[in-house]
Amino acid sequence: MENKVTYQARQSGKILLNANESGENLSAEMMEKVIEALKNIAFNRYPENTQKKLREAYAAVAGVNADQIIAGNGSDQLLGYLIGKLAGVEGTIYTFDPDFSMYDYYASSYGSQVIKYPCDEDGSLDIDSFIRYGNDQKADLVIFSNPNNPSGHCLSMEEVETVIQGFDGTPVIVDEAYIEFADEASAVALIEKYPQLYVTRTLSKAYGLAGMRVGFAIGQKKNMDALREGYVPYALSTPAMEIACAVLSDPDAVQKRIEEVKVERKKMLEALKQMKHLTVYDSQANFIYGRTEQRKRLCAILEEEGIVIRLYGDGNTFRITVSTSQENSLLMEAFHRFEGEKQ
Repeated sequence: MENKVTYQARQSGKILLNANESGENLSAEMMEKVIEALKNIAFNRYPENTQKKLREAYAAVAGVNADQIIAGNGSDQLLGYLIGKLAGVEGTIYTFDPDFSMYDYYASSYGSQVIKYPCDEDGSLDIDSFIRYGNDQKADLVIFSNPNNPSGHCLSMEEVETVIQGFDGTPVIVDEAYIEFADEASAVALIEKYPQLYVTRTLSKAYGLAGMRVGFAIGQKKNMDALREGYVPYALSTPAMEIACAVLSDPDAVQKRIEEVKVERKKMLEALKQMKHLTVYDSQANFIYGRTEQRKRLCAILEEEGIVIRLYGDGNTFRITVSTSQENSLLMEAFHRFEGEKQ
């Protein structure tokens, strides 16, 4: 169990653009639905352990059967559970570089080795080369986020299928935390064809429920039945499940917010690409990934404005959440100041 990875909690600040949360709380109309749902809860009773109501609600969204779903305390919990079950103790886990840091965290909990394939600066990669290298390393599990976190690059469903086929039965987890913001199709459509495929989803991003911690794992029924046997009881509280069901009952409101984020993302990318002192990359998520050799100066300006963004260990790269129009405008003012100041 060497090289244990420590989870780092995010900072706090006036404008939080570092964790890819929704910039808006639930609407007043949705809050009324939530409050009404909470009125009917028996708080003195344990949660309904089969998660039946929640699984059925999400099955309607995902286009699968409810028995193909396990719900958990955010997709993070389910990723950790799947990594342990599918790679085992001291297994070999194969992913992209960069990718979601929690893969390393959970792998370290099982003493597993994480092997990473270096992507291009914009997050793109040679799929055939990725497959060859992973097979050479005898990967026990392939896992990656799509769209990628942090780059925002998104593989097409055809590319995802090529990866699945290329590993010849090795389990593949596609982490679709940001798929709602993408133009590419979901890998869920491939599940019935490939028993080794698992897809994880979350309500923390597009659905604005980061504070509730609700996520899902989707796979073939026989696989999910097997996983349910060893799954922790009462993974979700009753309030979390009821609130999730209330939000899932209004897909039009969720889609409206997604489209707003896409519009804001396009505007921000167009403006940021005009700047000389940084580079940003196209994104299919609710964030933008970039790099600058003057990150220290950029961070000083953002700190003065009370803006928190995500920084990475290479000293140059950063990730910014696409938030509300108002918060995005304040962020862009800071970036224009960064661009205009004399060195």
